[in-house]
Amino acid sequence: ERRAGRATAGAGGRMAHPLELAEPNVIDEDLIRNCITTVEEISIPEDKKKEMKTETELHDIKAVSFSFQNILRIDNLNGLFSLVKLQLDNNIIEKIENIGHLVNLEWLDLSFNNIQNIQGLETLTKLTDLSLFNNRIEELKNLKTLQNLNCLSIGNNLLRDVLHCITYLRPFRKLKMLNMAGNPCHKDPDYHARIVSHLRDIVYVDYRLVDPEKVQAAKENFQEDLFEILEEEKKQAEDEHKAEEHQQWLDTLSEANLSGVDALLKSMLEEDPEQGKLHHLSFWLEILDEIQHEFKGMSKDFIDNTLTANKAKYAEKARFVEALRSSRQKSDGDSIALVGKFDLKKKKLMRQLEDLREDETVKKLRELQDLNTELNDDLLELGLRQMESDDQIISDFERRFGDLVNIFNESAQNGFFAKVRDLENAFHTRALSMATDELEHFAAGQLEDVTDEAQIFLGDKDIVFASLNASHDSHLGVIDGLEDQIVTKERRVYNTLVNEARQESHARDRKRITEIATVTARNNKEIEELIYNEQE
Repeated sequence: ERRAGRATAGAGGRMAHPLELAEPNVIDEDLIRNCITTVEEISIPEDKKKEMKTETELHDIKAVSFSFQNILRIDNLNGLFSLVKLQLDNNIIEKIENIGHLVNLEWLDLSFNNIQNIQGLETLTKLTDLSLFNNRIEELKNLKTLQNLNCLSIGNNLLRDVLHCITYLRPFRKLKMLNMAGNPCHKDPDYHARIVSHLRDIVYVDYRLVDPEKVQAAKENFQEDLFEILEEEKKQAEDEHKAEEHQQWLDTLSEANLSGVDALLKSMLEEDPEQGKLHHLSFWLEILDEIQHEFKGMSKDFIDNTLTANKAKYAEKARFVEALRSSRQKSDGDSIALVGKFDLKKKKLMRQLEDLREDETVKKLRELQDLNTELNDDLLELGLRQMESDDQIISDFERRFGDLVNIFNESAQNGFFAKVRDLENAFHTRALSMATDELEHFAAGQLEDVTDEAQIFLGDKDIVFASLNASHDSHLGVIDGLEDQIVTKERRVYNTLVNEARQESHARDRKRITEIATVTARNNKEIEELIYNEQE
């Protein structure tokens, strides 16, 4: 650690340094420039140092050292986007703040301050070296995004539980150097053994090289604890893998405009305000299981068929992009050839001018002007043909891709969603029939184990049927909502795709016309200047 040049009274109990009694220093541009340093601690000549501090742009500064500057608040570091190394040690800072934008930081020193909480570092994912030595920190937290940490110094703080610390740091697989000496947890007799046994990749603990023999002995000593941790980590890895697979599946559905299809029935039940009441019907869960089984088959078929059909969409997009590219490449090649042909004629004429009389020179230059006019006309003609070609290619794509969109919407509306409505209607009809039978059995006292709430619900026939009808209406509303969402999105994405293609084509045409005008105008200006000079 860099040693502070002030008296201390142990972790969290430092005696006040004389600077702390003075007015706190405010970070401004003058202070920043005065504190510019190098990433590597090397000696540089005074003239170079002065030049570096005065001439370097703020956004190019790589390293700054604010050590011993009596800074209370971290602020005004905007614009230092290239900063790699930041030293704020030996100040009176109480809060880590206003450095989240310094995303290129690799080295951060906040040692010998008055910091109580670790915060504000979440975005600094490139950090490899972090020092929070000699502060007032009681808990390791808010560091989980800093998975590139190689060195963490958090000694002389108020950390009490070594087991909590190593559990928190275990996922940091790049952590090689750890210093926690001087904390209350350092007094734990198993302090060193727990660290070297639980942190698999640690090389230095409290600035001392780890002894492999002690590591092995510690692992044997904490074998049961490590087994539980490994099992828990294995389960966590499996859960994370499942979550990733599920997210990939959701992304696949979203890309295919099928979001919500596989979970439609679940949404129907979750958004149904009558479900709580209808669970009092003895048959309700049974027929829900049956409809879930049928729906699962329907949704799977629709999703599988759509994902297969979407391959035609991807192929059509690829054909469209290639057709435009190929057509434009040929047109661009023809344009370049025309310009090159004109330039060759111009160069040939320029070599001949010295041997011609004035009247012959002017005549040749006038002929070159005519050729430039022909070049302009030929280039515009090529551009016009390319515009027509683009329009035809886009129109063909609009028609063919539109047919695929119509096929999808047809399969969605008259296929999947129509079947789901039929399934819901059949479910509702069956529920009404079974409810009628159950109400008759209830009235006859033939139902057993009926709860008090169920007795109240079943005791009013009108409420039962009103609840069933309201549930049915709610289900149909969810079906209609998802159908409208999917069909509308399919049309919107299609229209956006076609409109963007036309806008890009029109912008390209305007740019091409401007380029032609620029080239031919420049040629004409050069020729006019030559004629003028010849006639002078």
